[in-house]
Amino acid sequence: MTAMPHLFYIAHRAAHPPCANCGPPLMAKMRLVLPCSIWLLSIILPATVIAEKPFNFESTPGKLPKQVVPTEYSIRIIPDIEKLTFTGSETVKLNVHARVRELVLNALELEITGASVDDKKLPQSAVKIDKSNELLTLTLPSELATGDHTLTLSFSGKINQQGQGLFYMRYQEQGTDAKKIALGTQFEATDARRFFPCWDEPSFRARFQLTAVVPQNWLAVSNMPIESETKINNPETIGAGGKEVRFATTPSMASYLNVFVAGELDLIEMTAAGTQIRVIATKGKTEWGRYALESTAQILEYYNDYFGIPYPLPKLDQIGELGRDYLLRNGIAL
Repeated sequence: MTAMPHLFYIAHRAAHPPCANCGPPLMAKMRLVLPCSIWLLSIILPATVIAEKPFNFESTPGKLPKQVVPTEYSIRIIPDIEKLTFTGSETVKLNVHARVRELVLNALELEITGASVDDKKLPQSAVKIDKSNELLTLTLPSELATGDHTLTLSFSGKINQQGQGLFYMRYQEQGTDAKKIALGTQFEATDARRFFPCWDEPSFRARFQLTAVVPQNWLAVSNMPIESETKINNPETIGAGGKEVRFATTPSMASYLNVFVAGELDLIEMTAAGTQIRVIATKGKTEWGRYALESTAQILEYYNDYFGIPYPLPKLDQIGELGRDYLLRNGIAL
């Protein structure tokens, strides 16, 4: 049995404390802790209580053709905070089950600026976007043989104000009232296609490796831990003082489970049962999550022991103050 990884991403509006020296009220604390308990049950109980049929790719309904299956994405994103746009590129490893003349995947509100298959560039005339059906079709010069192939795409898109795809949030920093901006993502149910072209249906499960370019003083968070950070100085991205953050590759999962969050954020952390647990928030508010951090450690250890199934990822993040709803994802809670 393969355990579905979960990025537990808790995004909530915590109530302001009644006085400057007071912590958050009890309800604000409970709003952080209760979703964690519910989330842990949601990934354990289905495997132990509910008798479900094993997942079958071929019999799972969907709109996309199933002759071509992505197995791994390598994605690089460069947000432009001033223009509220982003550019990106990706390399997708494909397994072709039957000979095809077209590749059909999802894309929405993206401009495709380049495409190639097996390092052979496609003309722009071979790239067609069906906005009404949110599809990207790449017409190939000849049939693609069965076996492994590589698709490379470059693209651009917008950073949304609403919680769809990649979006931004403006806020005032605690203690200074300085105006700040942070980025987050919301891909459920079908909005990963706003962030990168992909087979955006839950039956198409693949591994994802994300790299993002952000300002040097920002904290970037995704489903998996950071593998490396490299300083850059590139005016076409974010000018001087930027960095490229590379995250580890996820286990196989659906596209909507991906998460990316970045901004001038702080964190508190601890380790429980070999898992790194973090609470991440805007500056000045991380201590509001101390109760959630300590409770999460206890809950995680309890369920690991009770069910005999260890939490499957190296970290579990809880991110507060960045959204309106609770979102449960692989490796993060927003």
